[in-house]
Amino acid sequence: MRGKGPERKLLTTMFVDIVSSSALVAGRDPEDADEILLSILNTLVDVVPRYDGMVSQLLGDGFMAVFGAPDAQEDHALRACLAAQDIVRATVDSDLPAFQVRIGISSGDVVAHVVESGVWADYRMVGECVHAAAKLQQRADPNTAQFSCDTLDLIPVGVVARPVGSLTLAKGAVPIPAFTLEGARAVRRTATDMLRSSDAPFVGREAEVATLLSMADMAEAGSPALLVLRGEAGIGKSRLVGEFFRDPRSRRWNVVPWPQMPIRRLGDPDDLEAVALSLAVQTAGTASGDGPLRVAAAAARRGGSLAADAVRDLFGLPPEDALWPGLDPSQKLSLAIDGLVGAVLELASPDVADSRPMLLLVEDAHWARPVMARLLNALAAALPGSRARILLLATMRPPALRLESAPEGWSVPKGARRIDLDTLDNGQVQRFLNHWLGPDWSLADLKTQVTERSQGIPLYLEEILRTLEATGAISGTPGGYRLANAAAVRNLPRSLHGLLAARIDLMDTEPRRLLMNAAVVGPTFDAGLLRALSAVSESALPVQLAYLERAGFILRARLLPNLEYAFNHALVREVAYATLTKADRRILHSRVLQAIRQRREHDLPNRIDLMAHHAFMAENWPYAYACGWRAGRRAEERSKLASASEKYGTAINALAHLPTSPRGIGRMIRLSIALPRVLLPQGATNIHDMIDRAKALSVHHGDWRGHADATSMLASFTWAYGKLDEAIALCEEGLSVLPAAGSRRSRVQLLVRLGGVLADKGLFGKACRILEEGAGLLGADPRHERYGLAASAEVTIRSVTSRSLAEMARPQDAVAQGSAAVELAERSGHIFSRIFAYSHFGWALLLLGQPEQAMSALSEARALCRATKSSLWLPLVTAGIGHCLARLGRVDEGMALFEDSYDAFRRQGNAVHPLYPRVSVPQVRIWDAESRLLAGDPAGALATAQDALRDATATGQLAYQARALLAIAMALRAAGAESSGCADALARATDLARTLDMPRLVEDCRSLGRPRLHSLRVR
Repeated sequence: MRGKGPERKLLTTMFVDIVSSSALVAGRDPEDADEILLSILNTLVDVVPRYDGMVSQLLGDGFMAVFGAPDAQEDHALRACLAAQDIVRATVDSDLPAFQVRIGISSGDVVAHVVESGVWADYRMVGECVHAAAKLQQRADPNTAQFSCDTLDLIPVGVVARPVGSLTLAKGAVPIPAFTLEGARAVRRTATDMLRSSDAPFVGREAEVATLLSMADMAEAGSPALLVLRGEAGIGKSRLVGEFFRDPRSRRWNVVPWPQMPIRRLGDPDDLEAVALSLAVQTAGTASGDGPLRVAAAAARRGGSLAADAVRDLFGLPPEDALWPGLDPSQKLSLAIDGLVGAVLELASPDVADSRPMLLLVEDAHWARPVMARLLNALAAALPGSRARILLLATMRPPALRLESAPEGWSVPKGARRIDLDTLDNGQVQRFLNHWLGPDWSLADLKTQVTERSQGIPLYLEEILRTLEATGAISGTPGGYRLANAAAVRNLPRSLHGLLAARIDLMDTEPRRLLMNAAVVGPTFDAGLLRALSAVSESALPVQLAYLERAGFILRARLLPNLEYAFNHALVREVAYATLTKADRRILHSRVLQAIRQRREHDLPNRIDLMAHHAFMAENWPYAYACGWRAGRRAEERSKLASASEKYGTAINALAHLPTSPRGIGRMIRLSIALPRVLLPQGATNIHDMIDRAKALSVHHGDWRGHADATSMLASFTWAYGKLDEAIALCEEGLSVLPAAGSRRSRVQLLVRLGGVLADKGLFGKACRILEEGAGLLGADPRHERYGLAASAEVTIRSVTSRSLAEMARPQDAVAQGSAAVELAERSGHIFSRIFAYSHFGWALLLLGQPEQAMSALSEARALCRATKSSLWLPLVTAGIGHCLARLGRVDEGMALFEDSYDAFRRQGNAVHPLYPRVSVPQVRIWDAESRLLAGDPAGALATAQDALRDATATGQLAYQARALLAIAMALRAAGAESSGCADALARATDLARTLDMPRLVEDCRSLGRPRLHSLRVR
């Protein structure tokens, strides 16, 4: 039994109870009663090890058994059902006094460990599934087995079940659907099963499919062949075989399946019997009657009378050769193998009338038993030169790597053609996901996460997606899903848990424990930190790591400045980590934290990030807060916004576990402002509660700086929502609470935000004056200082000023300010400052009628947005590039980008505001309308311009109202609809442009009668 320490396991529990056991012992002597009950229990218990289960408790008139512990099994649920079926059968087939049983089965997570107390020891398991199995046993009818839906979900094929209501373990608990077991077979999902059951696309593998079909053609032409498809579980071996079945050429073939299984039911035919039966079915359509005789005759023609008698014996038929009874078992076995090989060659011979080419499909050959391996070796040796039209196609996993183990299954002969299947690349995974999930914008991040977790293994992809649907993470139908519950995305598919846990448990104790410790350190782990957790000696550690690397669990990720490894598959790490109990995890994380504290940044990159994570997981709350705050600030400075969000969130959660104090309140205010600050550029919308909390705490505790910063941050979000007047009021509120001295940082922040809001309002002159006032306060501070803003304060001031001056038709000043902003942002190296500078400079150039130069700046901004997943400015810059293309004559390319822009809006939106940031929508619609005019679509331009006017009116953006009115007038003119509506729109646009000091727009309104758009069209 594996180590005695507690571990978390996914397993199947089975309770067996003898019905009315009291009636069996009533009136009997205690010794007689004990003999009867013990003989019955022994008969029933003997079934459990047949399927590699373990009897964990004897309960007087019953017992509890587990499958999947202490060593994990990928098919533990099926094994339990097969055992239950045999136990029920034993009540009928045994010579014991008449008795009946009730059986309950359930699968799930448990904590399992050996408990010792002096004179006794117990393999103890605690988990909901244990209680569920006990309750299911109590409600089962005599000589039946009931099992839970969790068990059924883990069995892809092989079980027949009938629903029997549901079970509720306790008041208020979620009901558990229950089923009665009506049949179980020792089978696995084969290529034909997958062909029928899976609608997932087959992606990649074009070269492998071509090789398979080419070898099939050669075999059909009389050159028999052996092909082995090798790869890890789930890599797509059976799916590749399925592509042969999809090909029309496969209809000319006889397919003889020889699937291999790690388990066998009592009474199932042995390996050679199963092969003989499959040949009879393929030859005559039946395993009885004429079929066995045909197979025996074929064996006789190739191998003689004794080989034929050996085959007849496999069918239970009497021998015909007098020498047969005198042969010993080993001779009979050799003749049976020779006879079957001869029968196969004869049945596929081109000299036999009506023969067809034969595909011998040996799936999971790594589980072949010794006798089956002998048969396959003999057949492989007989194929060359036989002219039999045979393709022997085997699928198998790589040999299991253990420190001390002998090879298992069939070893492929030297010289055999083998295809080693690799993982799918990211492009192929995306094709798979787009087919299965569909194009909905809400799935973009989900697809990225699934790609990372599955790491190109098709089975992992399918099971993750099925789990997403089952847990409500996605809703809809195949090809038309959308994200429904982001919190459910990280659930680990239980079907994969068993598969990967079984692979991990193949290892001996030391490398297995080392892998679990590595999972604690992280997806990538420093060898020195792992040494701090491991009991392995310093000299043995490299050996164990090399073993794990050969086994495919880890790979070397970095040599300098520190030796670092990474898990080869994210799900392997998840399963290894999930095996540890929560208590063990806390202890190990604490030890990692202590080890990290002894290291320095130069030899352990991201040291502070690691400390934040491990302190939090170790529940060291003071350290988790301090390290989370420092790591968040550093990530924010480096524009790693997602990482900053995570670290600030860690600090907030850690702070919530600490006692309330004035210092703690100040820290909570600071964090509640910092987290929204890094979420804003990522397009987040659900942060108002956090900022409101910061503001309320600041007001209550008289913290004027917190009050000002909270209203400033709240203003930025209301600004993004298009609530400009509210944003202006918030900025003015923040300025009003600032004292005359000591508030320069907060004052700069509020003035800069106020200037930006005023510019979006259309009050460009006032915006420039406010921004100038803010610039005057910057003083001698470093020019990249951000003052609590998302971008550098000076970059922000110059960028917004550049765009405002462009609107006010001051091109030289606008270009000067925009160029200076870009240069300063580049020097700072701060990514979001660069995004902000390039977005506004491109915007200003576009307003100044320089689309080619504008496209260069906007394209740089778009590339930066994508690289950093900073989505706030992505809709605007994408639409800006589209408008540049339209103005440069590449209209079709430009219009396609508007669709991308609206998708980017929708990805960030919610039920209240489907398009976010709402403040950018009117500008995008105006560009869209003008581009539609260039595309010769005045009707579409009119509708889009009207939408822009509606949006700009709702947000109070006066400049966009003017531009939308002009676009409406232009669309009406282009459509030939000279009407009072056109004149009214033009007059209103002119009045607004004059009021807002937009002389260029005034001129455009005046010259509408001249073909300005025509001139744009031919530039």
